[in-house]
Amino acid sequence: MSRFKTPFVGLALTGLILAQSAFADNRPELRLGIVNSVTGGASAIAAGAVSTMDLMQKKIEQDKSLPFRVTFMKYDDGSDPARAVNTVRKLIQEDKAHLVVCCTTTPASLAVNTVIEAEKTPNLSLAAAASVIEPAHEHKFTFKTPLTDRLMVNYTIDYMVKQGYKKVAFMGLEDSYGEGGWVEFSQIAKRKGLEIIVAERFARGDTNFTPQSLRVAQAKPDAVYFHAIPPSSALATAALRRVGYKGPVLHGAGSPTPAFLAVGKNAVEGAIVGTAALTVHKQLPADHPLRPTIEKFVQMYEAEYGEGKTDLFAAQAYDTVNVAMMAFKKVAQDGKIGDLAQTRLAIRDAVEGIKEYHGANGIFSYSPEDHLGLDSRSTFLVQVKNGKFELLGD
Repeated sequence: MSRFKTPFVGLALTGLILAQSAFADNRPELRLGIVNSVTGGASAIAAGAVSTMDLMQKKIEQDKSLPFRVTFMKYDDGSDPARAVNTVRKLIQEDKAHLVVCCTTTPASLAVNTVIEAEKTPNLSLAAAASVIEPAHEHKFTFKTPLTDRLMVNYTIDYMVKQGYKKVAFMGLEDSYGEGGWVEFSQIAKRKGLEIIVAERFARGDTNFTPQSLRVAQAKPDAVYFHAIPPSSALATAALRRVGYKGPVLHGAGSPTPAFLAVGKNAVEGAIVGTAALTVHKQLPADHPLRPTIEKFVQMYEAEYGEGKTDLFAAQAYDTVNVAMMAFKKVAQDGKIGDLAQTRLAIRDAVEGIKEYHGANGIFSYSPEDHLGLDSRSTFLVQVKNGKFELLGD
């Protein structure tokens, strides 16, 4: 009896190995390293991006028709730039990521730049500041999908000038995101004839904005511009209203989120906010070039998370993953998958070569001089009316 045991066991093992081989996924692998601020002060704006990436991971892993497979390696930086740096280093050196998506915030994105450039690994940032990618020749491996503060601030100031505002106030975060907004706002305002009569700053974790609001209100500006993110952007607006300021309030592209509306409530009614097309896609003309992509994304997202749950940051993450997928597909098609360093460089070059990609956040055409790739076709202003964002006309 025993003399038959070994052959049968051997045959069983051989069959198991053959079965495993039959189902083995031999497609090329894209290792995508993702760092989001799942917890901490920036978690409110990261929530949509985290949800999008979770959903896209599930759908991509289910899609066996893709010519390659994607391994998602996801981490939380706790809204801490130092932690982001350590995590990115781990992704590159230990996890062997081909491409990194980091980070949610400007401070963290700036902090990881040195590692990204030294390791020659492409990074797609989800932060707003232009300083994350500029100048492009010094940030060769860093790209991004969110609108830059410069692009949005310029569009917003054009609106302010059209409204006849002459004297304005600035209120912003006291970090690199706020500083980036201040630099752009002050330079563009001066160039376009606006006088900034008062500027106030606050920290992300602040809860008392009364002193800054009193100084702004006492200066009697024609309008107040905020460069911050929720919850502070909404809380500071509420404080400004409480101290009696009744003039126009405008916000940068960090605020068009459900959290801004939920935290600000009635205090943010009438506020004008810079945003991308996603926020008001249903109000765009039927033939607008971004509508098909946006509607596809919204349908996918809301089927998973519920109606009305999409936001600008979710859309940015959608574009980010798609840019990574497009770049790796190009690398695979061109036969440029080599060793780790070669593949990273090929992906970087492929991202830089993407032209006229119609995303959920805008139309992207990257170049050696432009690592954002968006133009004014991707900028919009909305106004809060009855607790919703509505497209603002000219």
